[in-house]
Amino acid sequence: VAPLPESLTRDRLKEVMTYNAVLLEKELLPIKEAAARQRQSGTQVQVDPRALAAVQGRISAQVHAKYGVTDEQVMAAVEKFGARDDPGFKAILQRIAQALNGALA
Repeated sequence: VAPLPESLTRDRLKEVMTYNAVLLEKELLPIKEAAARQRQSGTQVQVDPRALAAVQGRISAQVHAKYGVTDEQVMAAVEKFGARDDPGFKAILQRIAQALNGALA
């Protein structure tokens, strides 16, 4: 488990996750648009796993540059603060899920 920096508090985690959601929405837009074009042309929607990995890599780099935390530290903080079951994180988690579902649906 990645050690958590003291700066990664519950409130900071919310901020990081919100930033993550914003980046995810922005980065997934071209993938979402390509999927919509595939649907319109009647072909089966196929998302390139390499494109998703590239998106995740760019988001991770931007989060690290802005907040100085890694994906592993963010996930450890999610566990530490019980974010998955915390009503205070519900809207952020829904936003992330909707961004992912919109691109992959």
